[in-house]
Amino acid sequence: MTANRQIGWRIERAPDKPLGRTNAGRFFIPLRITTDGQDVGEAHLVLTGSDSEQLVGELSRLIHGGVEPAALDPIGGPA
Repeated sequence: MTANRQIGWRIERAPDKPLGRTNAGRFFIPLRITTDGQDVGEAHLVLTGSDSEQLVGELSRLIHGGVEPAALDPIGGPA
């Protein structure tokens, strides 16, 4: 993968698609897949509630420069 959007494969969040929940109660992030600047297709990154909480924590640490984020309320519902 490369930073140049016109070269190689790229998987990124689909900017025009909202996050959502599956029928099983998991969370999903819509993704757009391209190669050499051409759309190949779309996919969903599906996460359980605990996977989602872990992702939020890891992103928060990256954003805040390695500082431990405040604790999150657990996400309810089936995973």
